[in-house]
Amino acid sequence: MVLNIFMLEKIGITVDINPIVKQVNSIDLEKSLAINYTDGSLLNGPYKTKPEYVGTPLGDLLELLGNPGEARLLKLECGESYTAHSDPDDRIHVAITTNAHAYLINFDDEKMYHLPVDGECWLMDTSRTHIAGNFGARPRIHLNIRVALPMFSTPGYSLKVEGGDYAWKQDSYMVLMSFFNRAIKDKIITGFEKVNEREVLINCKLENLNPYIDQLKAKGFNVGITNVL
Repeated sequence: MVLNIFMLEKIGITVDINPIVKQVNSIDLEKSLAINYTDGSLLNGPYKTKPEYVGTPLGDLLELLGNPGEARLLKLECGESYTAHSDPDDRIHVAITTNAHAYLINFDDEKMYHLPVDGECWLMDTSRTHIAGNFGARPRIHLNIRVALPMFSTPGYSLKVEGGDYAWKQDSYMVLMSFFNRAIKDKIITGFEKVNEREVLINCKLENLNPYIDQLKAKGFNVGITNVL
């Protein structure tokens, strides 16, 4: 399966970050703010820039990137981090406000990445088990853009995970999301749609899912696979 050498790689696009920083500083940002929208599904799009950001530095950057997927300003306060996880969709990151102790952390390879505020656009391989953490004394703001996934189409399968304790989401996602991410890149999965936190729709061969279903069952989960026609 496809696996990048590093969790973060430059995509070859660098912008003047100063107008973006100025624009973001004028926004009353609490934690998360979407700057584009879709009439489709969250992970598939297609996305358009919200009218209030069209022709602004943030909107111009989205247009330059081709509006690949959901774009959000994400703010981490001092001492804040996420839980360890993987995602089915890769992300583009642009640092807007940071400090020397703000990192994206790759648990699989035990590496830490600090992104400077320099206008560089980075592609993050989120099949790796990772977190974002701000261990400094100043908030960290990144522009975080999803890489849109291929549309699900019928016929296909519904995969639904039931059971588990208070950590069910992390326990089950650790098994599934890295596989989904890499299988989509390798075109083993050719369509994907999130129904809710426990159910996804997938276009793939059933035998490719079986090893991961067995892992989930070994962890005590009930896994339902049904045909979607």
